[in-house]
Amino acid sequence: MTFREKTHWVSLVVIATAFGWYFFRLHTALPRGPGNIAASGGLLAVVTIGIILAMSIIIGVIAARSPREAHAAADERERAIHWRGTHYAYYPIVIGVWLCIGMIFAGYSMPTLLNTLLAVVVLAEMVRIGVQLYLYRRDG
Repeated sequence: MTFREKTHWVSLVVIATAFGWYFFRLHTALPRGPGNIAASGGLLAVVTIGIILAMSIIIGVIAARSPREAHAAADERERAIHWRGTHYAYYPIVIGVWLCIGMIFAGYSMPTLLNTLLAVVVLAEMVRIGVQLYLYRRDG
């Protein structure tokens, strides 16, 4: 498994865990109503710091174990995998934006819209990483 593939696995697991916890807490423990936006903002700050710390530490350990591979430039195959993953992530973004536009006209609250947008971005990122991991395995 290449260094980039390992970092993608770390990213997928950390993002899924962190945002899974965020959305679970959002719907089970936070107050409903206007105070929700401030509470979800605080929760999002915790998630963001957690993701940064976890990924920095884990990827740092992986890079320390194979420094030559960590500093190697991406080859043509890896660049193609990156582009294809990004291509597939575009579709959830577009569908999610249209969903949010519909939610605006339906009169959804600001916290609901913001968290829906966040969920769309997280889903698109997980699609991007998932497609890249699939292509690493398929083409590897």
